[in-house]
Amino acid sequence: MRRILPILALLAVPAGAQTLPDALTRDPPAVAGHPARLEQIRYPTGGLEVPARLFVAGGAGTHPTMLLLHGFPGTELNLDLARVFQRAGWNVMAVHYRGVWGGPGQFSFGHVVEDAHAALAWLRSPAAAAHGIDPKRIVVLGHSMGGFATVMLGDDRAVAGYVLISAANMGRSALALADNPGRRGGFADDAGYTNASIDSLIADARAHAADWDWDRRAALMAGRPVLVLTSDDGLAPTGEAAARAIAAAGGPKPETVHMTTDHSYNDHRIALAATILRWLEKSFPAP
Repeated sequence: MRRILPILALLAVPAGAQTLPDALTRDPPAVAGHPARLEQIRYPTGGLEVPARLFVAGGAGTHPTMLLLHGFPGTELNLDLARVFQRAGWNVMAVHYRGVWGGPGQFSFGHVVEDAHAALAWLRSPAAAAHGIDPKRIVVLGHSMGGFATVMLGDDRAVAGYVLISAANMGRSALALADNPGRRGGFADDAGYTNASIDSLIADARAHAADWDWDRRAALMAGRPVLVLTSDDGLAPTGEAAARAIAAAGGPKPETVHMTTDHSYNDHRIALAATILRWLEKSFPAP
């Protein structure tokens, strides 16, 4: 009992505190004939086949599905979130982009946007239907650069909802490098995991400056539920600007949550997952 009691103490819930969603504390029962599974897939984009992971929820029939878009360059993949959502009955497609972590093709921010659109197209294809994807219940979740790609997907009216986690305006960030060469160091280190040069990323941002206007693109997300999560990483104003633009465009007003943690939410992973799960349950209740 000496080794069990401390564990029980850690699981005790203070009076008035919210209990954790089941998907964070227990595995669902196995479903005969329709087990939960992880599959390696490739989705077509730019004439190439790019790797992705598909976490398929257990159970017969179709399931709501999340498109999970990682940041720059993909050090934090948020695959722990994918597993939580899978246990909660959601399929999750976690993609890579062209030219990053050994993927085929050329990396650029423009290609990230194209790849995100291509991943959505795959989720609505006959190939995806075989995995129980419900094309009418697709939510896009993006972290950091993935948040940038998520905002750029606001023009897809068939997306059911959006989650922004420390969204980064990559166009503005790249343009800032041209004006402040001293900021290139950290950016160059991240770019080293892609096959793009800093100069090519700056040129890409210049070429798309008008199309990637943050407030205008965020406003296109109006009409769908949106969750905006921010932290102490300096990107909170970017997420807050997106929320204001959505509300000004007719809303509904996004739910915004700030967590006192870093860019990867290293000491708030359970809080992060629980917050998103509760929002999903409220915004997309089971039929």
